[in-house]
Order: sequence, then C-alpha cells, then structure tokens
Amino acid sequence: MTMRPLLPFVYMMLLFSCNEKSSSTNAISSNADTPSQASTDVNTEDKVFDVPVLYKNWEMGSHENTRTVLKMYKAWDEKSIKDMEALLADSIIMELPDGKRRAAARDKMVEELVKARNHYLSTSNEIIAAYPIHNIDHNEDWVNVLVYNKWTYNDRVRDSLLYQDLWKIKDGKINYLLTLQLSPSRVGIKKLDEITNK
Repeated sequence: MTMRPLLPFVYMMLLFSCNEKSSSTNAISSNADTPSQASTDVNTEDKVFDVPVLYKNWEMGSHENTRTVLKMYKAWDEKSIKDMEALLADSIIMELPDGKRRAAARDKMVEELVKARNHYLSTSNEIIAAYPIHNIDHNEDWVNVLVYNKWTYNDRVRDSLLYQDLWKIKDGKINYLLTLQLSPSRVGIKKLDEITNK
C-alpha cells in the first residue's frame, strides 16, 4: 500500500494530536550538619514546540460533532435542503479549494449549496477517516475528515478527488469549513477505489 496519498492526513493527525506535558521536579538538597535549603526556583513550564504554534493543546472532542458533519455529507449526496438547514449555524464561512471564501447567512448558504449540487447527477462521499478534536487554547471544537469524493456531472462525465476537510462546530452547528484538495498519484487513486469499493 502506498503511503503518498495518506501523507497529508498523517501530517494533519500529527498537527492535531494531543500534547502531553512531562512533569519536572525541583531538587532539594539537605545536609545533616546544616539546615535544609530549597534550590533556586526554576521555570517549570515545559517547552512543547521550538516555534510559536497558535493551536497547540488538543484533546479528543465529542463524537456528536462527527455525527453532525457526516450528516452534512449525506445531505449533500441526497440533495436534502431540509437536512442542510438543520446542520448549519446562523452564519457560515467556507474556504474552498478554488481559492474563494464564501460567507453567508444560513438560508443564502443553503441556496448556494443547492445551486452547486444541481451541477451533478450524483455524488458519493466516501469517508476514509473522521475524528473530533477540541482545542484547549481557544476552546474550539473541530472535526477532521479525510474524504474521497466521487461525482457524475449532468452530462454523465465522472470524476473524483481526495479532500481534507476541517469543520468547525459551535453550539452543535457547523459554522466554518476549510477544505483542502489533495492530488494522489494514479496508484493512490487505484488504492482509494479498492478501499471504497469494498
């Protein structure tokens, strides 16, 4: 099995992995002939990274957030407007691979999503991996998804791509998406087809 198509996912896992802090102790010296004296105070804060990291302290999040995101994929595949509305926050921002940022109120965003979905005869989101994460530094909940998207245009031309999707969840609703388009090799695509067709 080639690892090339999964390397970006591995990198994301490393980026969002939980950090463990090692404990350190202050040495105290004692002597039978002289009173005990505490050693000079030292900075006990561990150095986690060698460079500044904005989001560094992570823990596993709620699997309910994962369910919310997976329902969004299902709603897209099934063209279910009602289900999309129930999953989205009052306002949503989507950073898409075409370099465009789409920000709108829920009703407008659903309208745009449905309009985009109408360009496809069918779509199928094959979820390779999905896991919820919570950032302690900013008190934010995210769901990280590696998804193999297959679709058929209305003229019956087929295509597929691998995506890394980062969904932000607030109060149980989706309010942000950053999606990254990945380009596996031909061998990687073949392996993805084998995995998702089982």
